[in-house]
Amino acid sequence: MYNIYEELNKITEYIEEHILDKITITELAHLVGLNGNTLKSIFSCLTGITINEYIRLRRLSLSVTDILNGETITNVSYKYLYNSPSSYNRAFKKFEGITPKDIKKSKNKLKLFNKITFKENIKNYNIHYQIYKNREFKLYYISKKVNYNNRIKEIPEFWKEVKQKYPEFIKNKRYGFLEKYNNETYYYCLLENKFDNSNIKNIKKCNYFAIKTTSFESKDIIENINKGIKEYIKSLNYQLLKLPIIEEYYKDFVEILIPIT
Repeated sequence: MYNIYEELNKITEYIEEHILDKITITELAHLVGLNGNTLKSIFSCLTGITINEYIRLRRLSLSVTDILNGETITNVSYKYLYNSPSSYNRAFKKFEGITPKDIKKSKNKLKLFNKITFKENIKNYNIHYQIYKNREFKLYYISKKVNYNNRIKEIPEFWKEVKQKYPEFIKNKRYGFLEKYNNETYYYCLLENKFDNSNIKNIKKCNYFAIKTTSFESKDIIENINKGIKEYIKSLNYQLLKLPIIEEYYKDFVEILIPIT
């Protein structure tokens, strides 16, 4: 049976593999056995954008990573098939709101147009993120062993216990993360300042991919972490480091910090 979602996923995978090459509608249509006009209509209907616009947004998203990693604007512009650095600059500024040369010193959130995976319900693949370079942490913690498969229930219960016992966790910015040790899973509740019965935790310097969620629910935080690892990190060609994924709790939102190369 012909499954249109599976066929369209072949196209987005092909685009990822050939993102640095010239890609035509004809070759994409041939890949899935459709004519070009039919393919363009289906893609636009399901995503709200054209195939060419999708390719352009994916190239711009990937180019951000290259600029942050030190590649020159000239090299990156030709790498992603722009006619000139000036045309790349214009497209980049329209996409990110800043020029490529300003991106390293900017504190603005960066935009990612994620690789689309087609299914019956396609969600918004346009997200905002930030890259923190060389960030390290010295935090004070209390921890508890949790059942990994039951963590959605046990983590909020632990937070409730901690807040009742240590009011510092209510008044100050707090942190949390899961860590596996000897096949056991522990959840850490942490602060920047020492509190009664706390231990110190040093997390070595690294880069972080950061996304925000306004939900403080464990299930939503876990969902965002999983998406960050499986979709967003992969879409930007980063690699995940074997360090804790940190939840940084502010008054109105949670920032999820995923360690990357």
